[in-house]
Amino acid sequence: MRIRNILIIAASVLALFAAGGYYSVHSPHARSTAEPVSIPRGTPLKSIAAILADNDVISNEFLFMVAAKLSDKGKHLQSGLYLFPPHLSIMDALTILANGSHQAYRNITVREGLTVRQIAAILLDRAGIPADTTLRLCGDRAFIKELGLNTGSLEGYLLPETYRVRFDEGARVLLRRMAEAQTALFTDDALQRMRSLGRSRHEILTMASLVEGETRLAGERARVAGVYYNRLRRGMLLQADPTIQYIIPDGPRRLLYRDLSINNPYNTYMYAGLPPGPVNNPGKESILAALSPESHHFLYFVADGNGGHTFSRNIDEHNRAVAAYRKSRRK
Repeated sequence: MRIRNILIIAASVLALFAAGGYYSVHSPHARSTAEPVSIPRGTPLKSIAAILADNDVISNEFLFMVAAKLSDKGKHLQSGLYLFPPHLSIMDALTILANGSHQAYRNITVREGLTVRQIAAILLDRAGIPADTTLRLCGDRAFIKELGLNTGSLEGYLLPETYRVRFDEGARVLLRRMAEAQTALFTDDALQRMRSLGRSRHEILTMASLVEGETRLAGERARVAGVYYNRLRRGMLLQADPTIQYIIPDGPRRLLYRDLSINNPYNTYMYAGLPPGPVNNPGKESILAALSPESHHFLYFVADGNGGHTFSRNIDEHNRAVAAYRKSRRK
């Protein structure tokens, strides 16, 4: 009888513990902060429990680990940057981590006209991706071939826009997204326009990069492209300042006369034709301008002092426009 009573008491105690544990595991916990929580890739269960407790997501590390093992969810916990709700239970936290839901995303904006080096700096700053990793991939021929591109560098092949990036997306994933976003611009209609111009995609992107480097005005892009195509047809030097900015080590800055004498294939003041490749990563509008240049007889343009440019048909008109611009700067 005595043994029976002991067993009954023991069973009751165990039942109470079980009930208490069940309640604790399923009872919502009020979180004191709304900050995102980072679970690095490869973090073991015990460390995940500690991270969650330190960030006030859960109230009991031990119960979290027990629940993870008993529910089998512990085998499926995913890394990421999580935005946990303000009230959730241990089982809620386990479910979120096992499903990879409630991931925190960050928006990374790559503006038009940046070089791959400048893009690498942005990815370092906004996503913590080492710049040397980005630059290495931008010149990795095997990776570039995987993207279906026939080029030695991704310079000019990355589409500037705002990308919604998950915490654990690395350089390879991001660069693929940027390259594929640009490839999507080359529709059947765009390819037909490219063929009608007698240009390759590489040449179109090179032209688009010059347009991007010259003007920010939407209404001028096709006109600037038309100027450069006119000069190419006449065998004139392009004399495009963006190509000089690309080769000076301390650019972008105000160009000096000595910069124009740098002996480099990208120097369009010395070498005829298009430069060897894009000098930045042009946006959609500049690419479209390079595909559909304005038809006109302009051969020159110069800043007008008001954010735009004055376009000229001959050198005399151009010299007068230059004089007018210099005069406006002296006022």
